Amino acid sequence: MILLATFVAIASGLFATTRIQERLPAKSPAVVLITSSGCRSAETRTVGTFIERRLIISVAHGVAGQTRNEITTLDGEKFNARVVAIDVRQDLALLAIDPMPPSLKFEPVVLGKPKGGEDVYFFAFDDDSQFVRAAKIRRRLRIDTEDIYLREKVSRPGLEVELSVKVGNSGGPLVNKTGELVGLVWSTSRVVADRSWATRAEAIESLVATAGNYPPTHQARPVACTG
Repeated sequence: MILLATFVAIASGLFATTRIQERLPAKSPAVVLITSSGCRSAETRTVGTFIERRLIISVAHGVAGQTRNEITTLDGEKFNARVVAIDVRQDLALLAIDPMPPSLKFEPVVLGKPKGGEDVYFFAFDDDSQFVRAAKIRRRLRIDTEDIYLREKVSRPGLEVELSVKVGNSGGPLVNKTGELVGLVWSTSRVVADRSWATRAEAIESLVATAGNYPPTHQARPVACTG
């Protein structure tokens, strides 16, 4: 799904990068795989991150209009989640597991502020296996793009990142060296190698703070039905 002439939406796999030669952090039980269905016959796969005990942040274009969202944890456990807020302009969605299974043991990821030139880590899934990759924030910027339906011009608080991604890893978090989530990857460049785009954590904070102001999530039309 093309979001701009130079952007392509990413909703599985990742090209390896050897940019930063250092020991990577451990895999995170707070980062989960989201498999969504109900939109025609195809499933979509995105990545979500627990930012509160029962709240998961991800991208809107993978879950909009879907009727079932299954969470797969680092240990392979599967749970159903529901979308509780969706922002089609910022391409963000908030999901919840309710009630929260007592078997899920983890610390939610705290939101932080990204810095230009900062080395960070990208968490996502290859099939059902979580991986961690090194990445680098090139700069903070406003990204002029469109909403997830390609109907309305929008501006997002963004990050330009040295990182190559493929379909299935939308929503993968960028985590800094102190363990804070500073951005959520939603797109990759079609013309520049090793270049992707993320939404800064401040937009996530805004969605969480105003979640009750959004219309019922069932009104969101499907946008990503081809995997």
